[in-house]
Amino acid sequence: MIKTKIPKGSASDRLAPNVVDPRFRLSFPLFAWSVRDLFRYPIETILLFLSMAALVSILGTALLLSQALSSTAGLLLKNSPSIVVRRVNPTGWSALPAKESIRLAISVPGVLQAGTRIWGTANGPGGALTVFGYDESHRLSGLAKSVPLPKRGEAVVGTGIKTGEVPEFLKLTGQHALILKITDTLEAKTSMVAHDMVLVHPDDARRLFGIAEGYASDLIVDVFHETEAGAILPDLSRAFPWPVRMTTRKEAAGFYGSASARRSGIVYIAIIPGMLALALIVFGVFKGQIVQSCNVGLFKAFGWTTTNIFQMQLLKALVIGIPAVTAGMVVSYGLVFRSGSSWPGYLFFGWNDSSPQLFLNTSGAILALIEIVVLIFLPYLAAALWPALRAAVSDPQDFLEYNNLG
Repeated sequence: MIKTKIPKGSASDRLAPNVVDPRFRLSFPLFAWSVRDLFRYPIETILLFLSMAALVSILGTALLLSQALSSTAGLLLKNSPSIVVRRVNPTGWSALPAKESIRLAISVPGVLQAGTRIWGTANGPGGALTVFGYDESHRLSGLAKSVPLPKRGEAVVGTGIKTGEVPEFLKLTGQHALILKITDTLEAKTSMVAHDMVLVHPDDARRLFGIAEGYASDLIVDVFHETEAGAILPDLSRAFPWPVRMTTRKEAAGFYGSASARRSGIVYIAIIPGMLALALIVFGVFKGQIVQSCNVGLFKAFGWTTTNIFQMQLLKALVIGIPAVTAGMVVSYGLVFRSGSSWPGYLFFGWNDSSPQLFLNTSGAILALIEIVVLIFLPYLAAALWPALRAAVSDPQDFLEYNNLG
């Protein structure tokens, strides 16, 4: 008979009477024993918790930010025109006659309504700014519903506008130069689309861009059904006696999505070291379970069943994994969806001077968090349980002999 020397400080010399009972079931004493067994190795336990929490935070932030930007962009484009029509010439864009363009567009079957816009890009104190001639019929009415309409010589500006030496005045330069009095500022929650936007009276916009009375920058068209937008493009193009270029809402969403993907590509760089870190964590947990498998032989020798051992290993894995994953999710959710956060602009998108405040839509966040659980928690759980399960169904004599030889 092989004599087995039980190492000092091993799990077997601390077995409580109620733990030895083979009929023992999942209960608080087993939970307490699992926690106690974990903190026999306090440094390893704490490092594993911190590593998993940090990994979930990094990958969760990357996935949530990408999802939130796409979701928010979809909501913003939901109320945009079905089709935008611009007149073109050999040198670029040109103004189109407003009333005639509306009449021609409405004559096309499938068009619900049409309108014109006056807008363009002008130079301001901090660089290029988007300037809109704004009135009650403008499609941007949802952005400026809390501010008064600008009169001639007045301007309503976005939160990222630099005003120059005189804070209450704004100088814009296009075809002509304008000095406008700033009467109000758009709400911070509109920063994602109106960060560098200036709303002015339509007459001031025409003067700034050199657009004659009765002309407009482009034509906006709404159709009965969104799916009809692409189908009526040929008829709409033939309705105008001059060459035009048309962009549908779907195309605009695609342009925005591809641009956002390019600009946020650096976010996905976090996934590469994240996957490497996950592999190291899984390997470390797997190796640790194999090294400690000799304790399984001791437990079984003292009357533990396979179910008891599996339950204890499951509890040990959950005691570390659930708090770590939860803490990481809370951190990543707070970083991405905290109202008014501007760090993504500084860190990922290059908005160094004045990053807009982001108010991102949370729809779809639950699915992204579930992806994190599948991506990180399940491999960790498998690495923690698989060696223990194999050891639990093995002959305890093999582990005792291995431990004696060691």
